[in-house]
Amino acid sequence: MKFYFFGIAFAISSTLINAQTLTVTNPITGETWMDRNLGANQVANSSTDTEAYGHLFQWGRLADGHELRTSNTTTIVASTSAPGHGDFIIGADDWLSPSIDELWQGTNGTNNPCPYGFRIPTEDEWEAERLSWSSSDASGAFTSVLKLPIPGARSRMTGIIGNVGTFSGYRSSDLNGAESRNLGISMTQAFMGNRARGDGNCVRCISGENQSGLIKNTRDQEIAVYPNPTNDQLWVSRNSNDIIRYEIFKPNGVLVESGHLQSSQHRIDLSRYPAGLYYMAFKEKNFRPLKIIKK
Repeated sequence: MKFYFFGIAFAISSTLINAQTLTVTNPITGETWMDRNLGANQVANSSTDTEAYGHLFQWGRLADGHELRTSNTTTIVASTSAPGHGDFIIGADDWLSPSIDELWQGTNGTNNPCPYGFRIPTEDEWEAERLSWSSSDASGAFTSVLKLPIPGARSRMTGIIGNVGTFSGYRSSDLNGAESRNLGISMTQAFMGNRARGDGNCVRCISGENQSGLIKNTRDQEIAVYPNPTNDQLWVSRNSNDIIRYEIFKPNGVLVESGHLQSSQHRIDLSRYPAGLYYMAFKEKNFRPLKIIKK
């Protein structure tokens, strides 16, 4: 499923979004993540909780159906970044030829499969999480705030899913030449390593948005949004009187409020909306979306 904001398409994995239990924050790294794997039905209750396994993605590919554990396979390598089908492509190290390196970087990555405001984590972000665990293995991964299970992986050569419950790879946005960088987790160790782009591995999305109330773009314009968190009223202050369209939406992409900033001070009434997490986006493409917390 895709939602469109200001003409930009954002892939939404509607099977896992739950506004009440969407994110967890690691107090050591300060990073905010989705509380479950992309495609999982629930937060893991154990390392081998099948309902928490989620989907298995080929590196750089959209959430087009190939990531489903029951998807069909094809040996026809894609020639574009959007193959136009949901088959898992087998028989090659990369599902795409020629390879494209700029597909999963950042929230605006071409094929970013994460919900709006989230992205694929970098290698450094995964490594920081691993170093915060009580042990560098499956036990440490599960007892961490991320509660990472061990869902196995899908072979790029056969399409068969193996090592379920004993080993798993978690995708990063980084590459090492022709291969992708993955966080590998087994019963005895966890480490960053190389993995072919064509293999199917887990995805855990990380928040990629501005956490403060100050947004600045390349023209040195500023927008201040306060108070944040807020009870009812949200004020938007800026140093220009240009008319700018804004949109406020839920983490699952559902639009709840829109309008135009027409003065340097603008008040938005959020009293009719339930408490929770929202995002505020601006039409100006150089403004980054802002996380809004309604108490």
